[in-house]
Amino acid sequence: MRRYLPFFVLCLIFFCLPLQIFVIGNNLGIGIQGAVYRFQVTEYVNYFFPITREILFVMNGTLTGKTALSISLWAAATALLACTIVFAFIHVNDTTTRYYRQIVQGLFFSCVIYLGSLIIQYGFLFSGPAGISIPLGILLILVWTAVIWYYKNTFGTFLNFFNVRF
Repeated sequence: MRRYLPFFVLCLIFFCLPLQIFVIGNNLGIGIQGAVYRFQVTEYVNYFFPITREILFVMNGTLTGKTALSISLWAAATALLACTIVFAFIHVNDTTTRYYRQIVQGLFFSCVIYLGSLIIQYGFLFSGPAGISIPLGILLILVWTAVIWYYKNTFGTFLNFFNVRF
């Protein structure tokens, strides 16, 4: 049963984990953004944006420039993360080092693309005229990636260390 743990964690990352917390420029609002959603609170309105709506804003020309490029990179990273999750599900019975290496590569490169998206939108230090971004969820994915990579040969031993029994 423990072979499902990487897949389960990937699904949690994809659907639930907020990848960044942001403050809109000049403290106009705050929000969280996951792989497939963005929720922001301003003094005027609270709004939930699925990623499909943001892609439509880019395609319609409502959003242009750095914001459009940032959303495009975010969508590309989400697509890569989705492909990694599908790969993990298809090969869930495979416990070879190659399987874990491919999951680690998918997670790592999706994190790099997510961080690139944030750098384009907020600046190199995640702070600029557009606001402030705190990429806590992306850092958690990188930690999970390091755990998978470090324990790729003995993932069962890692789970036993934390008394995870299935």
